[in-house]
Amino acid sequence: MVSKKLFSAVLATAVILSIVGGSSMAFAQTQTATATSTATSTATPKLTQTIAQIAANNTNLTTLVRLLKLANLTDVLNGTNSYTVFAPTNAAFDKLNASTLAALQNNTTLLTRVLEYHIINGTLLSNSFTGNGTLTTVNGLILPYSVNGTTIKVDNATITQKDINASNGVIHVIDGVMIPSANATAAVATASATASGGFLGLPGFEALYAVAGLLVVAYLVIRRRK
Repeated sequence: MVSKKLFSAVLATAVILSIVGGSSMAFAQTQTATATSTATSTATPKLTQTIAQIAANNTNLTTLVRLLKLANLTDVLNGTNSYTVFAPTNAAFDKLNASTLAALQNNTTLLTRVLEYHIINGTLLSNSFTGNGTLTTVNGLILPYSVNGTTIKVDNATITQKDINASNGVIHVIDGVMIPSANATAAVATASATASGGFLGLPGFEALYAVAGLLVVAYLVIRRRK
């Protein structure tokens, strides 16, 4: 027969974990409600210009605008889908040697590959970048980034002007043209555990309930054997 002390310990542990789990859920719900309320109260006026339109009106981005048109990407950045564009300045394109720039202008497939390496699906503001990480571009390539203080680098370029908001996303101006390596391949989605996954891959309070459940099962098994 299992001792009363063992039973009491197991039961107490399960109860404590359940209480903590419930508190975690309540806290998460409170945080979500607060964030929603803050977002609503700080809403900004609706933006009317698209990424393509903003770029066309920026005198420092005329080379990019011309190449986007050549690659038939202007209409994409004028559409309703949301994008993040890392926009090289005219000076950034000037850093390329003449043969590289000529190769881009004379090969639409290569030009499209390079320009799409500068575009991410969705709106990614500068405060979304933390530490070191990677992004997946619209053509499926992996784009590395790093953050050092207030400086954000994407591949070999530094963001010099952040968060130019558009009706369909955001532009970050960069000081270099990012050219993917010739052997760069599309990203493959893989299932992996993350720090936020918690115990047994379960987030937050669900993991606590899982532990409590395991303890109860263990107790029942021991009791049955006795």
